[in-house]
Amino acid sequence: MQISTNLRRFALFILGMVFSLGIAFAQERTVTGKVSAEGEGPLPGVNIAVQGTTAGAITDATGAYSLKVPGPSAVLLFSSIGYVTQQVTVGTQSVIDVTLVSDVKALQEVVVTGYTVQRRRDLTGSIATVQPAELTAVPTGNVTTALQGRTAGVSVIGNGQPNSDATVRIRGYASFQNNDPLYIVDGVPAGDINTINPGDIESLSVLKDAGAASIYGSRASNGVIIVTTKKGQKGVKVSYNAYGGIQLAGSGPTDLLNSQEYAQLQWLVNANDGTAPYNHPIYGNTGNANPTLPAWAANTNWYKAITRNAWEQNHDLTLSGGNDNAKYYAGFDIRRQNGIVMTTFQNKNTGRFNSEFNLLNGRVKFGETFNATYSTNLGVGNLGEGSPINAASYRMQPIIPVIWTQPEFVGLTHTFEPGDWGGTGIAS
Repeated sequence: MQISTNLRRFALFILGMVFSLGIAFAQERTVTGKVSAEGEGPLPGVNIAVQGTTAGAITDATGAYSLKVPGPSAVLLFSSIGYVTQQVTVGTQSVIDVTLVSDVKALQEVVVTGYTVQRRRDLTGSIATVQPAELTAVPTGNVTTALQGRTAGVSVIGNGQPNSDATVRIRGYASFQNNDPLYIVDGVPAGDINTINPGDIESLSVLKDAGAASIYGSRASNGVIIVTTKKGQKGVKVSYNAYGGIQLAGSGPTDLLNSQEYAQLQWLVNANDGTAPYNHPIYGNTGNANPTLPAWAANTNWYKAITRNAWEQNHDLTLSGGNDNAKYYAGFDIRRQNGIVMTTFQNKNTGRFNSEFNLLNGRVKFGETFNATYSTNLGVGNLGEGSPINAASYRMQPIIPVIWTQPEFVGLTHTFEPGDWGGTGIAS
């Protein structure tokens, strides 16, 4: 009787073990799925791990994966550099597709250095990055002008003309010949980056040390500026930005002589030199106690005569979209800017289009980039000795009228008639 009871207990124990193992095997199953990046399509090389275990898998070239999980309570961790890590509880799912979102904070620490990208903490050379928001913070249509004051070791010198190209120098002047840096736009050398709308730029890196020569050769001896433009993303996105403003010319110089003071100065010069009295061509006989201004004499403020408050406006329209197999980006920019010197201006129209296509499950990728710029401008230099700012504001005599309003007058160059522009032909 005792033996029968023991056998019964042993049989129940064996039956319980088999039932428990059956439940365990029934809970363990295989989970499959695909991982993609938001706006980029399938994402290879993503790490998938079962939380709390050593089990894991990596997505293949098409973003697919297959992984055994211990049960419905298992939690899968999806992680990849540059993307936010996601956790998914398995539950009753056998197919789990995940879309990873870009980690903006992590991407800001990634720097384009040539043919690849590197994390900032891994860099040993002198490299600076300029964020897109910084390039568009200044109301200018030129990328080089927007770089001014954005990074150490990079000098940007403008000439004051409306929306004109600026001179960029990295590490100063190293040659008696060309000191311009090498510009790389989307991996292709470019002679000028001012044809690009600053709003179309995704990232900008400045390679400042000699290590850039190991990538681009001797052309990088003056430094390298690498520009990556925006590309299309999944889904349709339309944006429009516009701004308007005014540039004030200011009051100009306030300590210049007026017409009467200028004539008195001429009388003082004659007295100091001991010059014998003579008939001055403008102020009469120098033997008189005071000079006499002619009837046509003006008292011109030449700075105010040649300057104005200049309006400017900009309109920027972008359109992007796509799916896993095709993406596109189109940007259009219209800029109108007047200069503070009368009649100076620049009108600039920029258009940029790029697209990208994936074929054969991402094995074949091709695309194109098209950029067009049309610009008209009228400007004057302000750094030369004979520029209008120097010649008119500081050297032109105030006695000369801007427009001749008196009867006909025989000047030094021709006979002035009412309505003629004044100038140095009236008097020397």
